Amino acid sequence: MSFDETLRKEHLIGKPNIKRRKMNSSTRRVPKRLTVSLDEESLKLIEESQFKHKTSKADVVRRAVHFYNEFDRVGVPLQALRAYMDFLAKGEHTICDVDLWEALFEEIGEGSKKFWDEVYKIGEMHRDEYADKGLKSVREILEYVEKANLYRLSVDSENSFTLILTVPKSRRFVRTFFEGLFRSLLNVDITDTYGKIRINVR
Repeated sequence: MSFDETLRKEHLIGKPNIKRRKMNSSTRRVPKRLTVSLDEESLKLIEESQFKHKTSKADVVRRAVHFYNEFDRVGVPLQALRAYMDFLAKGEHTICDVDLWEALFEEIGEGSKKFWDEVYKIGEMHRDEYADKGLKSVREILEYVEKANLYRLSVDSENSFTLILTVPKSRRFVRTFFEGLFRSLLNVDITDTYGKIRINVR
């Protein structure tokens, strides 16, 4: 055998087996089986999703795993996501940039009596809306509205709360809204300082 023939033979022997590599790649794509124990409620939820999406139980579980991974990666609490969806899904709220929000209050300035009366009435109307959502206590309402990013809520005690405003110039707006909202609750006191609103339940 010549030197060239020897090189060609060694080269062919050293080349990867393409057919075998494809088979190995296909093997890697074979789904792995996993046995898990489920309670009755979890199994019922899987079966309901299976029926709704007209798919298999395995597909429902795969979708759930990927969805949970995305949810966990976002890192937003479920309660907050529900509030965001509630605010935006029905088109009854808008997203406003903080700088634009501040510019609006700079333009409004003192505002007219008609304007502040309207803000107060809107607060009153939201009382029934929040009650329909199952929000009954002062704390529940404050935690829900906090998701609109008007303020950051600080729970000082069981009956004492501080609203740290995102835009200090919105102080009168937020206070007037809550004055209307809590009008029927005679045991709620609302006071304010620059950049903060304090709400106490007697």
